[in-house]
Amino acid sequence: MNKTWLKWAVVSTPALIAAGCATYPDPATTHRIAEKMVSEDFSAPMPTLLKRLVQDRSQQICSKIGDAKLTQEEAAEVVTLARASIQYPASGTLVGDWKVGNQLAHDGAGDRIQGGILEKRKENGGLCQNCHALAPGEINVGNVGPSLTGYGLQRGNSEAVAKLTYERIYNGWAYAPCSNMPRLGATGHLTPEQITHMVAYLIDPQSPINRKQ
Repeated sequence: MNKTWLKWAVVSTPALIAAGCATYPDPATTHRIAEKMVSEDFSAPMPTLLKRLVQDRSQQICSKIGDAKLTQEEAAEVVTLARASIQYPASGTLVGDWKVGNQLAHDGAGDRIQGGILEKRKENGGLCQNCHALAPGEINVGNVGPSLTGYGLQRGNSEAVAKLTYERIYNGWAYAPCSNMPRLGATGHLTPEQITHMVAYLIDPQSPINRKQ
């Protein structure tokens, strides 16, 4: 009895696996099914928030399934779109107040839906600490992104550094297409003025992030 069952299992299992693989949807179909599930199940207290469900061109390119890699052409298109999205503050000044930037870097509020109600906030936060190490000695920090401790000490605070830092915060995909870095300015989560304060937090010599250890 046991030998018969074992023989059936050995013979049948590969066939079952092959059948399962044969019926699995191709990547394009899987993508469409996933999009349909999200669009049908996601609800928002404000109709304008439903725009989050619609991917822009860059997101479509970056939403590859499995281990699929970006082609050079796709990466170049993401970079081009990212650079085109960057807007600079009306004041023309890229470096604001590091004290305000310090607050933004530790503030995770904004655009949150709680109990079906959109959180009321005058301004959103950046919550850099969620992914990066910041000022020396801080414990509640992340490691998804590179450490930003001593950012200004290592790079200086020239106009070129300020511009590079501003652009990477506004839309990091201009430098690292499809990276995990949120496109804080391009999505409207932070204003250009807020980003200038975060730039100051990173490069101002007086900022705690540049305190010598």
